[in-house]
Amino acid sequence: MHMDTLFTRNDNLHRTLKPVPGGQMSAVHFGDIDTPVKLVFLHATGFHGLAYRSILDALGVHVIALDLRGHGGTDLPTNIDKIASFHTYAEDVGAYLDAHVPERVLLSGHSLGASCAILAASKAPDKISKVLAFDPVVLPFPIRMIMASKFGRRRLQETFPLARMAGRRRDIFSSLEAAYKRFHGRGPFKHFSNEALWDYVCGGFVEQGGEETGVRLTCRPKWEQFTYTAQGHNLKSAIGTLPADSRILITDFVKPVSWIAPMQKKCPHISIEPHMELEHFFPLINPEISIPALLDMLKD
Repeated sequence: MHMDTLFTRNDNLHRTLKPVPGGQMSAVHFGDIDTPVKLVFLHATGFHGLAYRSILDALGVHVIALDLRGHGGTDLPTNIDKIASFHTYAEDVGAYLDAHVPERVLLSGHSLGASCAILAASKAPDKISKVLAFDPVVLPFPIRMIMASKFGRRRLQETFPLARMAGRRRDIFSSLEAAYKRFHGRGPFKHFSNEALWDYVCGGFVEQGGEETGVRLTCRPKWEQFTYTAQGHNLKSAIGTLPADSRILITDFVKPVSWIAPMQKKCPHISIEPHMELEHFFPLINPEISIPALLDMLKD
């Protein structure tokens, strides 16, 4: 794709901003918006709904890709002293579905979004038919216990490498194009297509405003850092209550993975599929896997 075409590909998207308790949630819509919503998608930490356009636009159905609290265009409080788990994110999603999505939908997500989809399934059961979770973060019990305390979370922000690096992220660039060039072929974006990277940049920054020039991240580094350490929820317990025919595709991004086989035996009504050969960002860098998985779940 020519660079001029790339940089204008998101100029005419359908975006919405809807009220939920405490503020408003932003979303981008794909497919025919005059038809019922079939899929609601939730993004990874530090990302946003638009970042997944390259897989969601290909589905041929009405998709809502939400921006979670502290991400994208969503306007909700980000008080790090009052949040200890992803349940807060999941409650936001449940409230959005109850208020603004009349249909039962497939709820899907990646990483943070996958974990939130699993947790949200019990918060809005009348609105969620099934869950498709791409690489949810399932932490060992001792780590969750550390994250359950304010002191533990603050300590991990200094010692947990992923959180420490997030807190030091460069926040401001002169332009979207400058950010794109900076990220291209580097770090977690190394294997992203040009389109997927531009979608991330396009939805991940806003104009600074006022007398300041340039653009800044919508997910501020301190919020991203905090999110990595606020995982006191019990995801294994929530997996056990997922709707029938839900599906989890999981890598070895978080070790150990020894819980998978016992959980699958305990929960024969869902599918837990190990993919140790894939990277954590496989939904975007391996669309040949993520798109068919979404289409298969949308068939029913």
